[in-house]
Amino acid sequence: MKNQRYLTQNDAALLSKLAEQLLRLGETEFNAGEEIVDMIATSTIFPAGVQRKDCVSLYSTVTYATLNSDDQRSITIVAPQDANRQLARISALTPIGLALIGRKVTHIATVTLPSNRVEKLKILAVAPHEATEQAAS
Repeated sequence: MKNQRYLTQNDAALLSKLAEQLLRLGETEFNAGEEIVDMIATSTIFPAGVQRKDCVSLYSTVTYATLNSDDQRSITIVAPQDANRQLARISALTPIGLALIGRKVTHIATVTLPSNRVEKLKILAVAPHEATEQAAS
């Protein structure tokens, strides 16, 4: 499947809790909670302790390129409370976070930015969660 996502059991559980909190608020025009529920429902969820090293998961570092541009960035997708733009730690609830989470290397994700600009991002590499944690220690 072209739009297949792969989530760890831990990622699915955390995203599910975030979706529940967002759906309770229900005050915004766009509620990411609905998108997260749909994402989880259509994803392949791996058993506890199993993680694909070629897929973007929470706390993994992903390098992506904007199509039709030389723009290339590396970011770490994190839970909202751990987000820090200066450290390139981007919340999973941002448009880029939602577009990349669970996707495999080489996948091209379409993301609609807050300015209503649409970009296509190609995932070039993923540094798994464990490597990211060790580097941060």
